[in-house]
Amino acid sequence: MKNFLRLALFTFLFSILGFAQQPGSLSGQIQDTLGAAVVGATVTTVSPDGVEKTATSNQRGEFSITGLAAGAYTVRVKAPNFALYENTEIVIAAGQREELVVPLTVEGVEEQVDVSSSGGVSTDPQNNAGATVLKEKDLEALPDDPDELEAALQALAGPSSGPNGGQIYIDGFTGGRLPPKESIREIRINQNPFSAEYDRLGFGRIEILTKPGSDKFRGNAFFNFNDESLNSRNPFALNRAAGQLRFFGGNVSGPIQKGRSSYFLDVNNRDVDNNTVVNAVVLDPLLNAVPFQQEFQVPNRRLSFSPRVDYAINDKNTLVARYSFTRASVENQGIGNFSLPSRAYATKSVEHEFRLTETMIINPTTINETRFEYEWEKREQNGDNSIPTINVSDAFTGGGAQIGLSFNRANTWEVQN
Repeated sequence: MKNFLRLALFTFLFSILGFAQQPGSLSGQIQDTLGAAVVGATVTTVSPDGVEKTATSNQRGEFSITGLAAGAYTVRVKAPNFALYENTEIVIAAGQREELVVPLTVEGVEEQVDVSSSGGVSTDPQNNAGATVLKEKDLEALPDDPDELEAALQALAGPSSGPNGGQIYIDGFTGGRLPPKESIREIRINQNPFSAEYDRLGFGRIEILTKPGSDKFRGNAFFNFNDESLNSRNPFALNRAAGQLRFFGGNVSGPIQKGRSSYFLDVNNRDVDNNTVVNAVVLDPLLNAVPFQQEFQVPNRRLSFSPRVDYAINDKNTLVARYSFTRASVENQGIGNFSLPSRAYATKSVEHEFRLTETMIINPTTINETRFEYEWEKREQNGDNSIPTINVSDAFTGGGAQIGLSFNRANTWEVQN
């Protein structure tokens, strides 16, 4: 009997010791603050004697570490863009599996800004912080077409003061056609809105400075082409309408008298054959409503020619003379959509500009500039408005053009100092 009791006691003690030696495990899930699973997080357990074991969370954010001896553990969780998680109170029991849900918080973003008081605040109106200056690489990003270039610059300048929109100055002169982009040296936008030099408040002001001549012979040329084969069909047209763009030009510059005078010459020609679609409902001879759908070309032509001469009179006086010629025409305007071909009209314009600028250096801080400009301009509009206009809502607009035959000639003189 005694031997049996001893055997039973030894068996019980050995079973307890064997159970105590069974390892435990740690498993769980890694989540963010919204409860979404965090994939690829590294989970590390550190035993009291410094032994580390690691695991990585799967696509569901789950992890599992086995073979842990009983005892207290430190658990650390690391994941990209999340703050480090650390828990020093995890107790693993022998033969048991501990479940753990780890919430990770987004790592804070640190930004350091150094403010220096040495720069000070500039009160120079020419260094207006809201000004925009475009040079070289900036100019290359602007449109090549002069009309598109003007629209882009007006958008950059923003709203202006007064009802007449922003002003464009070319070499200090108001108005005139925009020069080709290849002849522009620099563009200043809203540089000094309150300058006494100008007659209007300068918000929306665009100042364009053209290139002078160079001390060596230089030149470049370009050619842009586009036609209907490179474009899709108008969804309101039955067929792909013919259309073409031919835009070419170039410039050349060099010395006339070395060290004293130079020239710059640019020529640009743009031929655009756009098209418009008339998609209306008209009446046939029997007064039945029938659809009318037809494509019409809208030819747009523009030629510009501009030479410039720079001459150094002496060390303190320079003279710049520039002539500009522009001829433009657009036909078949006023038609398209519901407007029938009878409403077409054409516009033509011719401009001659002569500009003379004399600059004198009075002293190292004072410069006097005198400008003279003469501009001759002729505009013509040609349309047949002798027929009454007939407008049938959502069907067609027929009859005569909204513009008749008109001419406008203008001679403008401008002197500045």
